[in-house]
Amino acid sequence: MNVTTLLAIAVITVGSRVAALALLPPPKGAAAGLVRRLPAPLFAALAALSMTSSDGGVADPAMLAAVCCALLATRWSSLLITLGAGLAGFLVASLIW
Repeated sequence: MNVTTLLAIAVITVGSRVAALALLPPPKGAAAGLVRRLPAPLFAALAALSMTSSDGGVADPAMLAAVCCALLATRWSSLLITLGAGLAGFLVASLIW
């Protein structure tokens, strides 16, 4: 995957979320409860996939450090802090290993 593809995916993802927040009314009732609980299972699934390599073994130490740092940062309930902690953990671990 090259940088242009990654940037295009990021723009589409962020753009669709901004459009949804700006144009759609907030969910009510049972849908609101589901939406409120949805990010935790999604993040857990992404974290589990990130911790394994394509051959079924354990991922490299930098990725494991990123996942651990991001999981620790989820207590603040901020996506920006969680992503920042994961990125910082990855960068620090990459410098060490």
